[in-house]
Amino acid sequence: MVAEKEKNTAKSDAGSQESRIQDQVLDAIRKSQEATLKVVSAWSESVAKIAPKLPEMPKLPLVDKLPKPEDISDKFFKFAQELMATEHEFVQRLLDALPGHDKPNE
Repeated sequence: MVAEKEKNTAKSDAGSQESRIQDQVLDAIRKSQEATLKVVSAWSESVAKIAPKLPEMPKLPLVDKLPKPEDISDKFFKFAQELMATEHEFVQRLLDALPGHDKPNE
């Protein structure tokens, strides 16, 4: 009984630590994204100030036929979501195929 309680406590501690690590990674990613957005915004504002002074650039043929960046981004993330769902389903089926998958943890 005591050993089982210790095992459950260890699992709970491991799960809590895993959650903290995931939170720290996500927080670091968000901070990095915010820093990147600040740099790109500052650069964009600087370019906007000098752009009116630049000579007009020649129009490239078929540029208006290219997909918009938003469309490319949407398609990429839709594909990534479908890929993750497919991989998740595969791992679940793989675990189901392993011997002893349906036995309770001891």
